[in-house]
Amino acid sequence: MSDDPRGWLVAVGRWCFGDRRGLVLWLGLVCWFGLTWRVGFFIQDTYAVANTLVAMANGQLHVTELRYSLTLGSQPGLHQYGGRFYGRNYGQLALAVPLVWALEAGATVVAPRLLLSGLWAGVGLVLVTQVAEFDRFDRGRTRAVGSVLVVVLFVASVLTATDLPTDRLGLAALQLSTILAAATAGLVLYRLVARFHDRRAGLAAGAALGVATPVGFWATLPKRHTVVATLVLGVVYAFAVSRTREGDAALRARAGAYALAGYITWIHAFEALFVGIVLAAVDMLTARDRSLRALAVVGLVLLLASTPMLATNHAISGNPAQPPRVLPNVGPDAEFAPPSEDGSGGEEPAGGGATPEGGGATPAGNVTTPEPNNTTTGGTATPEATPAATETDTGGDGPSPPSLLNTVHNGVDTVSAFAGAAVVRGFAVLTQPERLWHVFVRSGTIPGVSYGINDSETIDLTVLEAMPLLGALAALPVLAERRRRAAIGPTLPTLDPRDWRPARQTDLLVVALATVLTVVYLPRLPLFSTLTVRYLHPVIALGAYAVWRVPAVRAAVSDTRWAVGSYLASLALALVVLLMGISGLELAVGEAVQYNALWNLAAATVCAVGVVGWTVSDRVSDRFLAVAVALPAGFTTGYLLLSGLVYFRYGSYAFDVVRVGAESLPAL
Repeated sequence: MSDDPRGWLVAVGRWCFGDRRGLVLWLGLVCWFGLTWRVGFFIQDTYAVANTLVAMANGQLHVTELRYSLTLGSQPGLHQYGGRFYGRNYGQLALAVPLVWALEAGATVVAPRLLLSGLWAGVGLVLVTQVAEFDRFDRGRTRAVGSVLVVVLFVASVLTATDLPTDRLGLAALQLSTILAAATAGLVLYRLVARFHDRRAGLAAGAALGVATPVGFWATLPKRHTVVATLVLGVVYAFAVSRTREGDAALRARAGAYALAGYITWIHAFEALFVGIVLAAVDMLTARDRSLRALAVVGLVLLLASTPMLATNHAISGNPAQPPRVLPNVGPDAEFAPPSEDGSGGEEPAGGGATPEGGGATPAGNVTTPEPNNTTTGGTATPEATPAATETDTGGDGPSPPSLLNTVHNGVDTVSAFAGAAVVRGFAVLTQPERLWHVFVRSGTIPGVSYGINDSETIDLTVLEAMPLLGALAALPVLAERRRRAAIGPTLPTLDPRDWRPARQTDLLVVALATVLTVVYLPRLPLFSTLTVRYLHPVIALGAYAVWRVPAVRAAVSDTRWAVGSYLASLALALVVLLMGISGLELAVGEAVQYNALWNLAAATVCAVGVVGWTVSDRVSDRFLAVAVALPAGFTTGYLLLSGLVYFRYGSYAFDVVRVGAESLPAL
């Protein structure tokens, strides 16, 4: 293989994508996400994250250049230590650094706007050539028609192109990293579902994750949630592989699950803590190999995967157990003065002495809101500050660094205090039905939630409103009852989880992860500007896997042409109904989103009725079932499209041909 580059490339491709279907799915999702990609700021704390990425691309952890600002120097989401300012989510940003370098290198040859259009067109052409290789398509005609379509879109983008400042490429790279992560999430789900069922169901599951769930909404909004959701799905997939293989192959896959869990610590240690605990518990409960060697391997891998987080923490504060998120918060009102004309640094930011936010037990109290305008201040600024030394300062004559024993002790205390409190408060929320209703079922104007930051617009959706396909889970009680009846039959099922089928063992991990990650975030919910309950984004991705474990949902795609036709018809219906409602009722942004939400709930109801009906009765046909499942998928895709073209307008479209089309749609 080493002497055959083509053979080596094919082997790597199979390891990454599984097969041609996986590659086509991944390429297709990248192209799909790119259609509504806007290079701009939708969430306020993206400014701080983007500036931190710029710093990392320049080889440092602390922010010295304010390339992006909401107002002159305002940087909500930054933290300070020892006179320097730091961002967060370094593990997410590390994935984007090579993209920054690549885009900036490309921009030395091609204008930034044309560079982005060219990259999209290149991916589109590769997609066309791969689709043409399937037997069901005429190779020559498919290549010709597909290539012409891609070239026409590229030429239209060139002819309508406007200027994109080169300094926006850092932000573009950050967004591109989450686009690639979202596409990878669809690929992982495809391979996971296909492993237990068939490739048709897997392909439908992966595509649905991108076009019919909030994953598509957040793909171009560079928050950590997309990357974490992808890694959590990766943990589940690696776990599933370890249960379907034997010997060293199983141990490698098992170690891979711990490696992915360990990497999450570099992005958000709070979520990683619970992912790691749940993985370890379910792994030990279901593992056939509990030897000392196996435990040593997975333990070492987890430690190595957590090393980047520990090293970053140590480099910033001198304490490996202290992530930047628990350092003093600069605060949303901080102002960094730009350098004076003589080149000296600016003044210390206002609010520089802010206290740490929430101890890091829950997501930072970020203020998230659509960008009030499409402009950012030009130029750069150099933040400087001289906050008082903390007890872990190592510079000057300050106190000496804490000992390793004290560091471990303090870390354990922090974890036990905040993680334990999150679990306790989360279970307390489970006793509040009205609150749960507003998190999972119906949003609207929620009592006690302040919408002032959103200009009093109710732009948030619940879990079911954001992903009406979850209505299919209404069949789970029926399936559980059938399993219960089977359990009391003449042949008792095994009670030892080590003897369960791999699919059931994986289900156990998914249920445990979804439950724990939901409980620990419930104390934060409902909250303004979570848009699609973004704190539960990994849970929603796990829910997508659960949907395709329902037999009725897989039966809905047994007839591929009928299923695709039903989906396209549902999408057309959704766009007509939603656009007519927006124009005819003259809705504002919040009203339009809630109008969409009500249709999503109606589609979820139809889906639930169809799936439950098929599950309990033979009278419900597969074709009716396909329509029932396609309806919520179509309305969710409609929401994704209208979110990108109508509901939320900010920044500038990566491809100006899309901007030209969007200008013909109603404006809110």
